[in-house]
Amino acid sequence: MLSASELAGLEFDPPSSLDRSRPAVRILFVLVAVLTLLAAVSPTSIAQTTAVSDTDAVLLTKVRQAGLWEMPSGMMAMQKGSPKVQAVGFAIMMDHGRLDVATRALSQKLNSPVPDQPSDEQRGWLLEEMNAPPGASFDAVFANRLRAAHGQVFAILAQLRAGTRNDDVRAFATVGNQAVLRHMTMLESTGMVDYSALPAPAVSTTAAPVGQPLGLDPSQIAVVAALFLLVGGGLFYVLRQIKGNRGRARATRRPATVRTGGSHG
Repeated sequence: MLSASELAGLEFDPPSSLDRSRPAVRILFVLVAVLTLLAAVSPTSIAQTTAVSDTDAVLLTKVRQAGLWEMPSGMMAMQKGSPKVQAVGFAIMMDHGRLDVATRALSQKLNSPVPDQPSDEQRGWLLEEMNAPPGASFDAVFANRLRAAHGQVFAILAQLRAGTRNDDVRAFATVGNQAVLRHMTMLESTGMVDYSALPAPAVSTTAAPVGQPLGLDPSQIAVVAALFLLVGGGLFYVLRQIKGNRGRARATRRPATVRTGGSHG
């Protein structure tokens, strides 16, 4: 047993730099292993596609046909409308001119043909505008026809933007929806829109479907299990190292005490 003088002279050497670096090296090893396993997992669930679906083609058709009748409609507004309607018609005509260039370019890139003529219904709207007397009568026809048409296209663009798998179509739908929303706001600013004549919004009340299982294949299950064991084991080891380092630090700071007492005969 050590004597009192030997206990007083006992020194606790701090851990060497090599000892201090070992926990950091082990933690780094754990991180590298986790990242390696994650990199091995193929993220097929978020893969992008350049395929053109039937709904993507509908988007291009709708935007193209909207421009084919709204550009001449804007020109008529500049001739027959009030000053406010003239400004709105000019802005809509210019926006659809730019959208039409983008629509035809994307149509060519994706090899998805678009029509060259407005639909029969759209021709009827143009004829109605042509027959309307200049001034307030034309303003009412212009504002209500275009506002109703924009509401329909706005809903279609939103649905296609939410579900398309094509990156180019997604970006195009975003730009198109922004333009349609801007046009709706401008048409409403004329004060001529009859909101009671617009179709009631159709909101689905069907409950959301129950989520489907992940459907991991055996290789993915093995990777997940390995990650669980590796991360869990690494965390347990790190906690033990922290606890051990704290204990050694307290022992280093604790002063050596000598218990003295009288002799007993």
